[in-house]
Amino acid sequence: MKKSIFKLFLLVVSVSCVLSSCSKAPDKILPKKNGKWDAVITYRITSTNGYDTSSVFATSFTFLKDGTGSYIDVSATGVTFTWAYSADTKKITYQRTAYDVIVFDVEVMERKHELWHNVSTEIVGLETYTTDLTVDFTKSD
Repeated sequence: MKKSIFKLFLLVVSVSCVLSSCSKAPDKILPKKNGKWDAVITYRITSTNGYDTSSVFATSFTFLKDGTGSYIDVSATGVTFTWAYSADTKKITYQRTAYDVIVFDVEVMERKHELWHNVSTEIVGLETYTTDLTVDFTKSD
């Protein structure tokens, strides 16, 4: 009986080790195969003065292993960017060429689905503007 329990324990530990070694980290998953992902980008901007606007649009991203990528923006212009993933913080650092860096929390890390989220605040004059940005990725086939 003790040997059976011990063997079962070893089996469970072995399977756990194998499953945990299958990385779902964005730096491993995003550039796989052709690196193409469909994305729905949702953002909402609000202010202390009552300003409230939101927008949703879909696009396709391409992620490369060297930490660069591209997508087509709403004006059908090709946009390039750099990206890096930190396993320690579970954050993606994203920088569109010639723009500020955006640090996203990676809320979902799956083989065919990723969800990134960022909330930022900016003070302009006497108003505080809050931007809530979500990027919901699905692996393109």
